[in-house]
Amino acid sequence: MGKPVYQKVRGMHDILPDASHRWEAVEAAYREVVGLYNYREIRNPLLEDTGLFQRSIGDDTDIVGKEMYSFTDAGGDELTLRPEGTAGVVRAYVEHSIAAVEAVTKCYYIGPMFRRERPQKGRYRQFHQAGAEIFGAPPPVVDAEQVVMLAEFLDRIGLGGAVVLFNHLGSGETRRRYRQLLSEHYGARRSELCTDCVRRLETNPLRLLDCKVESCAKMKGDAPKMREILDGADLSLLERFRSLLHAAGVEAREDDRLVRGLDYYTGIVYEVEVEAERGSVVVAGGGRYDDLVAGLGGSETPAAGFAIGLERVLDCLPESPPASVDLFVLVPSPEAEATAASLLLEARRAGLRADLDPRAGSMKAQMKRANKLGSAYVLILGQKELEAGTVAVKDMREGGQVDVDVAAAVKHVLERLGR
Repeated sequence: MGKPVYQKVRGMHDILPDASHRWEAVEAAYREVVGLYNYREIRNPLLEDTGLFQRSIGDDTDIVGKEMYSFTDAGGDELTLRPEGTAGVVRAYVEHSIAAVEAVTKCYYIGPMFRRERPQKGRYRQFHQAGAEIFGAPPPVVDAEQVVMLAEFLDRIGLGGAVVLFNHLGSGETRRRYRQLLSEHYGARRSELCTDCVRRLETNPLRLLDCKVESCAKMKGDAPKMREILDGADLSLLERFRSLLHAAGVEAREDDRLVRGLDYYTGIVYEVEVEAERGSVVVAGGGRYDDLVAGLGGSETPAAGFAIGLERVLDCLPESPPASVDLFVLVPSPEAEATAASLLLEARRAGLRADLDPRAGSMKAQMKRANKLGSAYVLILGQKELEAGTVAVKDMREGGQVDVDVAAAVKHVLERLGR
């Protein structure tokens, strides 16, 4: 084997055919679950105006400040590969005046996102998210329903027992007061803050709670708690949210230090953890963003959504082999090619996964290929069978072989497979 001229870009990864079946299964399960809740797919461009993300995510976030793939194209437009999905969905919602058509809009997406982060296990520069958004519905019923939907998806793919960590980021005067309390708390220890947090102290104090630098993380323990200043209405929303999740059998715990890494979040926010071999893993997160639609030119619109990291989800799931082949046709001579092609066409039209070895090697080599593909049945078209108008049907699971008329061969396999 020769040496490749090019290799994949650092932080990107290939999803090879032997692994893609796992992606297909997870994506199919997601589409099925969200469809039950009447969410419909939206497909946005990978490229958006850079200003969309600066305005929605926030200039002070690590995503906008450090991680976006942005460039000026030949026409002078400032463009960015999308680093997350919500901003593009909201842009489309406003641009196409969807609110005028649907008072309550539910949509979902699946696709790649791009951030120039430090590559590590489960974290890539091109990564994939599955998300869902709802517009026009106030909290907390739809917020809880989205979390339940998310938990049902995880349970369906084998990651049951998800735990939801949630918080309330405050609204209006409460939020402004909390930012001031955080500024005072961290400002008194300014000299201990990392460079990024010194900047956040002035631009967005909420981001201080999300810092992973050890010296900054230590200050989180005795930082002011949002719950201590939430008004009665917000506390009531939190309790209703918790009660709805409890009624649906979803484990939920309040985390008064939880903030999300995007500035558009307001009100209830959450993250979803599952247990994996390496411990608890956050695979999804979301919350409410009631100010974003108006901030991008639309009318005041309540909105909420979440995103799932598909790489993280798949990393938590056990490996599984690709789907096996139902039927494999052995073609020992050119004279059998036409009959083989006819049998394969009939089998595929009947819904069977069917294949042959196009290299037309020896019978032994072709049988080896059938075994590697895990074929349930093999059809053998030897000279004797061709002359008799039959085909030898070999049962690869239980052993045994019978001769069947060519016209009845596919039907015979279907019956044995219970199709």
